[in-house]
Amino acid sequence: MTFRVAAAAFAASALIAAPAAADPVRGAIVSLQRELGVNTSLRVDVSQNHRYGRNDRRGQRLNQWGQSDREVSRLSRDALQACRRAVTQEAYRVGYRDVDFDDDRRVRQTGPYRFDIRYDDVEFEGRRREVESNVSCTVRRGNVAAVRGVPLPGRYGKKDKHGRADYGRYRY
Repeated sequence: MTFRVAAAAFAASALIAAPAAADPVRGAIVSLQRELGVNTSLRVDVSQNHRYGRNDRRGQRLNQWGQSDREVSRLSRDALQACRRAVTQEAYRVGYRDVDFDDDRRVRQTGPYRFDIRYDDVEFEGRRREVESNVSCTVRRGNVAAVRGVPLPGRYGKKDKHGRADYGRYRY
């Protein structure tokens, strides 16, 4: 029950109990004046026991850019969605058929509207193989500025005669 409901219930009980508490003479009819005059008033005060009052902002913490926790969580959620969308589009553009994200992610705010996001062990599925990679991206004002870590499809694991990785280049 909120304070306003309790105050209304208390005020209603006071209006009903006042005529009942009067001790009328037997056989007399008790009547209430229903007209409210200039000097008629009913006042019920309800207060909280909170030390600083109801609308105190002491519990709201602001970060170094002047944003509340609620605002930061909304911005980071939007940045995560934009980053996932951009990674998926980049993977499709490169040639992967499916992208699977785990829940292992790190979000770091580096500016008032800038976030650096890192996904660990993102699985890229192609026609023949699956590749896992760590992907990171930078989001500024809701737009993805950079995506890093999307692997290129090719012959991974193949090395040339000097021990260097041969990423899809054919040598005869």
